[in-house]
Amino acid sequence: MEDRITIIATSKLVANKLTELQEVVQELQIFCSETEKGMLQYDWYISETENTIKVLETYTNSEAVLFHFDNYKTFSSRLNEARSFVSLEIFGNASEALKKRVQKINATHFTAISRLNKLK
Repeated sequence: MEDRITIIATSKLVANKLTELQEVVQELQIFCSETEKGMLQYDWYISETENTIKVLETYTNSEAVLFHFDNYKTFSSRLNEARSFVSLEIFGNASEALKKRVQKINATHFTAISRLNKLK
């Protein structure tokens, strides 16, 4: 579990696109569940004002994150019609390859200094 990576991705919902977003996210979650062994969690949340989207993602390691970045690309155009990317935060001991991959979007990286996690 020392290599586990958690990501919080933030986006803004495009006006009147919640239904479309929900449809593509449901398809995406099924696809990722079937194709990504290293994905442990992929939860989508929306603020009460329905304008901010947060995605909470957990992966077994950096390689699983990199695989997901490539794997979800077939859904990216549909996602981009319903939301606009704001930021990405990475929690855990990310590999140099992962840090390099997210450098162009100015992702923020937090290295673990202590952990207590009872999730199995």
